[in-house]
Amino acid sequence: MSNFNNETDSSAFHETLLRDRFELLSAYVDGEVSAAERRQVEEWLANDPTVQQLHSRLMKLHQAFEAMPAPVATQSHQELASAVFERVERRSRRRWFLGGLAALAAVAVGAVSVLLPGEQSPIPQLANESTKEVPLKSGNTSEPLLIALDRPLVEIPKSPVAPDRSSEGLKPEREVTQ
Repeated sequence: MSNFNNETDSSAFHETLLRDRFELLSAYVDGEVSAAERRQVEEWLANDPTVQQLHSRLMKLHQAFEAMPAPVATQSHQELASAVFERVERRSRRRWFLGGLAALAAVAVGAVSVLLPGEQSPIPQLANESTKEVPLKSGNTSEPLLIALDRPLVEIPKSPVAPDRSSEGLKPEREVTQ
């Protein structure tokens, strides 16, 4: 078990070391290293054939990128900047317009719901004192259902209470002394 962990740790360390060397070598090719890092990479290049091969591949890739033709601009920088700002302003105006339409629609729905109250009104109605007959499913009408909130419909039994020990002549579990 410990041998497996040692192998895993050493392979992870080796991968990290290779990644760090690659990043430093890539920065060296791009000319983005300090003097100490430059000396370190040049030492690797002098002694390690793997680093030499990787350096050769990175140099070819670097040269290929530099040899690629750059696209020719069809617009001047000023025209491009003004087109970008114009498009941003159009989006801003469009958002304000759509937000205004949404607010106007909300106000219209609110006005219609206030002006047209009735049975199907979406406005919550408060309870009132009127007693309206409610038809049953069979079509007959009966008295409305009235529930008294201070009296339950079903009798709720009370839970039994433990007997008082002092009345039975039993000694209480713990006496309070003063």
